Amino acid sequence: MQRRRPHATAATTAGPASRGSERGINIKRPRRRGRGAGVAVLFSASLLAGGVCTFLTIAGPGRSDADAGAVASGRALPAPEADDRVNVFPPPYPAVTADANPARLPPGVLSMCAGALWHTLRTTTVVLPEDQTFVHTGDIDDLWLRDSAGQVHPLLLPWTGGGALVAQDERLARVVSGLIRRCAFYVRHDPYANAFRIDTSYVFNAEQRAMGRHDYISTWNYELDSGCYFLRMVYFYWKALPDAPVFRDPSVREAVEMLVDLWTAEQRHEDDVHPTGDLFDCQNCKGPYRYPSLSRGGKGAPTQFTGMTWTGFRPSDDECELHYLVPANMFAVVALGYAAEMADALWTESEGLAGRAARLAHEIDAGIQAHGVVDHDKYGRIYAYEVDGLGNSVLMDDANVPSLLSAPYLGYKYDEEVYENTRRFIFSRDNPTYQKGHNQITGEIEGYGSPHMTGAIQRNIWPMAMAVRGLTSDDREEKIRIINQLHKASAGTSWMHESFDVSRPEKFTRAWFCWADALFAELVLSVSGECPGAEKYSVMEWRDPVLPEGGPFAGTQEQKL
Repeated sequence: MQRRRPHATAATTAGPASRGSERGINIKRPRRRGRGAGVAVLFSASLLAGGVCTFLTIAGPGRSDADAGAVASGRALPAPEADDRVNVFPPPYPAVTADANPARLPPGVLSMCAGALWHTLRTTTVVLPEDQTFVHTGDIDDLWLRDSAGQVHPLLLPWTGGGALVAQDERLARVVSGLIRRCAFYVRHDPYANAFRIDTSYVFNAEQRAMGRHDYISTWNYELDSGCYFLRMVYFYWKALPDAPVFRDPSVREAVEMLVDLWTAEQRHEDDVHPTGDLFDCQNCKGPYRYPSLSRGGKGAPTQFTGMTWTGFRPSDDECELHYLVPANMFAVVALGYAAEMADALWTESEGLAGRAARLAHEIDAGIQAHGVVDHDKYGRIYAYEVDGLGNSVLMDDANVPSLLSAPYLGYKYDEEVYENTRRFIFSRDNPTYQKGHNQITGEIEGYGSPHMTGAIQRNIWPMAMAVRGLTSDDREEKIRIINQLHKASAGTSWMHESFDVSRPEKFTRAWFCWADALFAELVLSVSGECPGAEKYSVMEWRDPVLPEGGPFAGTQEQKL
């Protein structure tokens, strides 16, 4: 990986051996400038009226230079107050309509959408006894906290007049509530881990155990966004089914509380602060997080307190170069808003949880404004991908979500000018992951990928980044164009892939990758009410003796007892 600093020569740093080579990434020392009012903490509310669902992003007041100074010094900030301002560029996500003209989408696209929407249920979902559900990612039979929550997200969006699918179908509600319980169990088991096995039968060798892997833990990469996805899933399920019994399960509340405390401690990772208390009793929770492949004995590259919270790895599972991952911190601001709202309404026995979550969200967001925005010679003020609080920044975007592109999709209340500048940067040759080319299957195509796959496909585009581009656009024709390109880029398989070669879409990685399928389904649902049509779903394995009634899209379901 190339590092580039102004007035300095380039140096090369190798990434983790298992991840393949990476392209040159711009790392820049920003010019500091005075800041005016910033963007404040996001809270979200859902509205459903007239067949159109919109999630409005409600922002608090802008912050002053004094606020940024307080974060930089570690002083406590005042709790944010909400007002009625909303995002306007692009419009708040999602604006999902049920009455769009289906003739605009070819039958093959609608069929592909139905397959993508049900792919997770049909091929990766195991409904377990004791009200739990295991959802693996596809061609890897482990559950990622991030992927599994993303895979079921379309079931939580109120994209029809009847609301979210889980509100129309007891069987789907059982699938998702079981996944919430299972993920809460995993977070409670080890809040630093990102991927888990369905049982403890796998025997880990000594090298794997040294990487934090044991019993249920498949990989122990600490990824901030994993917990964000869990909180988003819990929140959207609550909005769909506010009286569901799962919210009275102590493990769910404990998992939320652990994430707030973990993220608070990791604001001061450099000082070896780590969470403590009765909930942090896991085997790997005895001291500060250390991972063998990170620099400085597993601690990672140096950082300085910013208000943001530290993470070891990106959502690609690659190591961070610098450890304040800006898009993940954006997602954390949103997720903490969800946690604060739920704690206030559901978990009053957890004294101070709502206030701690709201205050942490405010501190992280102030840190993003003070340290996560840099001056680019060509594009003006843009969001950096990673920073360290010491003046260094990584200028790029990675296709995996959370990405900088996905800020509106995640519900983050971004600075409109900075985001627009960042978007122009992302879709330019100045972004080292950007690709543009022509091939016989899609014609001219552009998008961007991830350093995660450059070892396999040097010029890779990731379908999920294309889907997010559509989901963050206010141009319906652009959405349809991207949908049709994604259909073609599936190269006749009718599935989304992890990545494909910009010159040869038939050359791709991961033929079975359900998170990307879910994002494609979300994009189609944002412009058409014709998916899934008449196609029914079934669940791969139903091991629970109790089989709830299915809704309008339920097919025949066998039980494996």
